[in-house]
Amino acid sequence: MATLNDALATLDTLPALPTTSIQLVGMLASGGREADLREIEAIIRHDESIAATVLKLANSAAFSSPGRTFSLGESVRRLGSRTLCRIALETQVSGTLANAGRSYGLRRGSLSQCAAGGALAADTLARRHRIDPELCFVAALLRDIGKLAIDALAGPEALEQIAAQADARPFLAYEREAFGADHAELGGILCERWGLPSEICGAVRGHHEPPSHPASAVTDIVHAADCVARWAGLGLGCDGLLYVFDSAARERLHTTRDELEALVADVLSASTPQATRDLHSLRSTA
Repeated sequence: MATLNDALATLDTLPALPTTSIQLVGMLASGGREADLREIEAIIRHDESIAATVLKLANSAAFSSPGRTFSLGESVRRLGSRTLCRIALETQVSGTLANAGRSYGLRRGSLSQCAAGGALAADTLARRHRIDPELCFVAALLRDIGKLAIDALAGPEALEQIAAQADARPFLAYEREAFGADHAELGGILCERWGLPSEICGAVRGHHEPPSHPASAVTDIVHAADCVARWAGLGLGCDGLLYVFDSAARERLHTTRDELEALVADVLSASTPQATRDLHSLRSTA
């Protein structure tokens, strides 16, 4: 059994979120300030994967004109700062999460796909409920970052044993018992260490158990988005569907079954990385 001190010490051994990602979070969470396109372009030019994604999106049917091909500089100006921030941030977070979740029995890339699906659902819900979509998008994208710490603390057998017993108590309770903290709490602490906004840290920490006193609209949105991503079959490891949709959060959001089913369909249709980026961008420019 690990202790909380063991878990906290493990956080110090994890790779840090790239500095550019921290900067991008600040740009997105700046209360509506448009980021300087020159800053974004500088980041893009130093990351081939981001540059390729930007070029593909700018030259896609959603943004391009028939017979017209846009260069990287033109693509940067055409897509706009917020879309570019999102693309860059999602690409870098996906890289950080690429091999995460192995102790949960997840194949390579599953957790990053789940992160993107939840971010899409959070963005949609936030816009419908007039909550800051940028904060919700980033928090949902980072919500399972604490699973990196659990990977470092335990092997697959430990979590399989936990899952076998998790019919009596919530899965998080078994994580706390085995490791001194659950992945949501560790994720919140990790975000705090990275200096991310408090709303994001709180939403990551509470994305399975959103607090009621005081309640946070951002946390409620991210909690609902996590449920939607799981119902869409994303990121299902040995913990499976062993998390419940908090009834108080659901009541605060006034979500309907039709709304949730439509969101699941959206997430399913955007289950490939490129489709997800296209849908993100269309939503963010709507």
